[in-house]
Amino acid sequence: MNRRDAPDYGEGRRRFLRQTLFGTAALFVAPVLPSGFLRAQVNPEIAKKLLFFSQHEYLVLAAAAARLTGYHPGDPEPAIDAALRADRFLSTEDPEIQDQVHLLLAIFNSPITAFVFSFKFSGFLSMDPAAQDSYLEGWMTSSLGFRRTGFQALKRLSMSMHYTDERSWEEIGFHGMELPGGAG
Repeated sequence: MNRRDAPDYGEGRRRFLRQTLFGTAALFVAPVLPSGFLRAQVNPEIAKKLLFFSQHEYLVLAAAAARLTGYHPGDPEPAIDAALRADRFLSTEDPEIQDQVHLLLAIFNSPITAFVFSFKFSGFLSMDPAAQDSYLEGWMTSSLGFRRTGFQALKRLSMSMHYTDERSWEEIGFHGMELPGGAG
């Protein structure tokens, strides 16, 4: 194969480096980013139950989970608290994973991040539901790998915590596991 026929890996490497640089920069500055100007309060009963999340992180994940699982303002409050279930689950995880989740939530809700990537002037919690949906879509479809990966982490955490709770099964038409041969 001559040089003209060789595949060009230059663009792939440059894209990887750009994504890595943005991701690294975001992780480096996340601890000093303001996490949002809205200081909503968590229900005191829920606050007592938190093992892993700060109250603010709980609110961020609860809001993201609500948007990702299809909750709409005006609907009755969801019976399943995906964020509280995630809190319990993550409290037993490896400290490195815990640190990554804390960083993700700080970056995701930061007004600076929202402005830089989406030209929005508030953190995720301060956005109205339509803006939250748009912001989530921006993370999902971003050309930056760290944002797509962050979206996948939020989505998978939210969905797994919601749909592994038996109370969600009816809404999707699942009636539990059946044993082979009809026994059970």
